Amino acid sequence: MHDLEKLKEQVRYNCEISNAQFWGVYSICGLLMRLRSQYRFEHSLKPWQKIDTAKLMEWVGEKEKLWQSLKGKLLEPLRLGGEVIDPFDVESVERYLPPNMCYGAGYATGMKPSFFLGELGDSYTERGFFVRVVEREFVRDLFVSPAMLRGDTIYLRLQVFEEYLWEKIEELRLGKGRQALWDAFEYYGLHREELIQDPSRLEEDIKRIARKESYAVVAHEMGEALESGFPEELWQSFVHSSQFLERLARGIRDLLADTHAEGMLSAIIKRRSLASLAFYVAALDGFRKELFPEIFEAYAEAKQGDWGSVESAAKLARDRALECVRTLVEINRRSRGRGEAWLRREVRRELLQPLGINL
Repeated sequence: MHDLEKLKEQVRYNCEISNAQFWGVYSICGLLMRLRSQYRFEHSLKPWQKIDTAKLMEWVGEKEKLWQSLKGKLLEPLRLGGEVIDPFDVESVERYLPPNMCYGAGYATGMKPSFFLGELGDSYTERGFFVRVVEREFVRDLFVSPAMLRGDTIYLRLQVFEEYLWEKIEELRLGKGRQALWDAFEYYGLHREELIQDPSRLEEDIKRIARKESYAVVAHEMGEALESGFPEELWQSFVHSSQFLERLARGIRDLLADTHAEGMLSAIIKRRSLASLAFYVAALDGFRKELFPEIFEAYAEAKQGDWGSVESAAKLARDRALECVRTLVEINRRSRGRGEAWLRREVRRELLQPLGINL
């Protein structure tokens, strides 16, 4: 493609507009983590390479100035081959790309527009879904996820998944990771000393783990696509409301996706993979964690060979999540004309308090 550099610049521009408009959807801690990750990405730094703090802060300052200049700007259409294309029209954009390249566009947390441009590896079909493996990325925005769903296509972003695993190693080195995370790497033959002493030796191991564990993140996207327990009308209502209600809805829907017959946890149980279960337990957070306390004891029992406890815990969590949906449907029905403050108050009173959850 002769105009690849021009396309990169166009996609990068839309990424920065999205970042400028939606950086506030992240917590301060979350934003700092994403900025560090983006700095590494834009400067092609290896995950174990130390970041120069002064240079990072200078770069952050430049980003702030850029985002300020883009405040109020609208996303730009992409101009390819004389055609003007909506940036979310993935199929039209890809008509102009060589077979080994891939463009992705969609909406992330807080309805943040998200875009990436990358290099394709293998593609395959899985239970009616077309999985496109993105090996390397050229352009991306602040939002990254190891897998993204668009219709019946799942984008498996291996570079992002590898970066996620490196972040987990950094958590362990800083003493922040759960025991399950140590376990997960241990199942792949990476012992405590190797993880904390010389991470630069782990590059091929991390690539291997990302590929081995990729089935689980793909299964989460399949579960999300196939799950019908969370009504679309309710989902749209909560996604377009406050961050609190959106994160609550995402936590419930993610748990339903994980426990769907084709979802992540179901795939892990079918494989009896202790490594995958350890990664799942270590990553569980937010409302999904609050709804699934049984998984921690079930993991301990699975380590002793009892996978039946994991199946029972998953069923219990699924039933609880479905009951949460029924409660939300009823609260949402009664909220007409009462305002978002009333809705938040009733969700806390009728849903969270009975479960003993304080969020």
